[in-house]
Amino acid sequence: MTFAAPRWVRLVNLLVFAVTLLALVMLPRATHAQAQAPAVAVRDELAALRTLMQQSRDAYRAGDRERALRLARQAYLDHFELVEIPLRVADPTFTFTMEVKFAEWRQLIEEGAPVEEIDRILMDIESGLVEVERVVGGPGIAAPLFVTLASFSILFREGIEAILVIAALLGYLGVHHPSLRRPLWIGVLLALPATLATWVLLVVVLRVMPIGREILEIAMSLLAVLLMISISLWLLRRIDTRRWMEYLRAHAWEAVATGKASAVALLGFTAVYREGAETAVLYQSLVLMARRLEFWIVLGVLLAAGLLLAIGWAVIALGARLPLRAFLSAAVVVIMLLSVAILGHAVWELQMLGYLPITVVELPTLDRVLTDLLGLHPTREVLIAQAALVLAYSAAWVWAGWTWYRSAAVSRAIQVSK
Repeated sequence: MTFAAPRWVRLVNLLVFAVTLLALVMLPRATHAQAQAPAVAVRDELAALRTLMQQSRDAYRAGDRERALRLARQAYLDHFELVEIPLRVADPTFTFTMEVKFAEWRQLIEEGAPVEEIDRILMDIESGLVEVERVVGGPGIAAPLFVTLASFSILFREGIEAILVIAALLGYLGVHHPSLRRPLWIGVLLALPATLATWVLLVVVLRVMPIGREILEIAMSLLAVLLMISISLWLLRRIDTRRWMEYLRAHAWEAVATGKASAVALLGFTAVYREGAETAVLYQSLVLMARRLEFWIVLGVLLAAGLLLAIGWAVIALGARLPLRAFLSAAVVVIMLLSVAILGHAVWELQMLGYLPITVVELPTLDRVLTDLLGLHPTREVLIAQAALVLAYSAAWVWAGWTWYRSAAVSRAIQVSK
């Protein structure tokens, strides 16, 4: 299926060009802080620092505490202090936080702490070094692209469903109860400020709750993962266009079953606010995960919002037909990938707080900022959790593919019999 209206194609092209131009204009501002220092030198210092961290860990495990402590001091004095110069200009508070972590590392070595405690503080330092790269070394290309795509997919997926439901309801009401179209729009418009209020409430709750911020962030991440799993499995059941139309017709029938304007307005409100509340939770988790990449989150939101406006106009005003399976399939893949990343972060945070054991493993050398965003932390527990979720998703895709195949076979058989 393709979009019917040439004006629709021109509008999308214009939108993509405008947002690309905005990114090119804003990117120098977003990267101004890291431009204060030569990125190559910073990465060289961080690479040498990481090598010393690994050597110190190995020495400590071998029982050579004196050498482990010497290497820890060398890592800080010979390398991190050089990185501190541009880092302190960009973010003095974060610089102090990193100094405290290095001091805690040396103190644990002097006290003869358990190896697991040394592993935990070194992983915490490694997480900080990834953030150092974002601040003064630049995030590279892969990480911003991933964040932009994730941000775009969250809003786009939720918005597409809302648009399709609203279009189905408007179409049904236009034929059977034209007078109820206005209450439907009222409900839709009321859902927009309610969604914004939900986002603000989440931000406030995270700041004022009388429990540790880390615990709240973990809870938010796990909630987001559960939502994404539910969304992904729900979408897989409705990627088939015929099933989508059955679902939308059922919504439309429910809307006019009572014939009351208030009931229709409530359904319009619910159709949009349900998607909006999910979006608020998912974006809050993305913001927590993608610190210092907020510009790219906003860029993804702008891209999705602009495209959704164009699609809404095309579908509702022009009656254009969407390539639904392509849209939903792409959305499912990105949301699944994002849920795997957030799950990795949640497990890793639980390890940092001491609630889960740590078994350090070696990972291939990849872009540090991107692997951090993907939740690929170097512990066996994180990788097992992510692998289990990936296997579950793979099984769901196989089941969905088999279902589509059987459905297509039945349809062909019916056509042949006719």
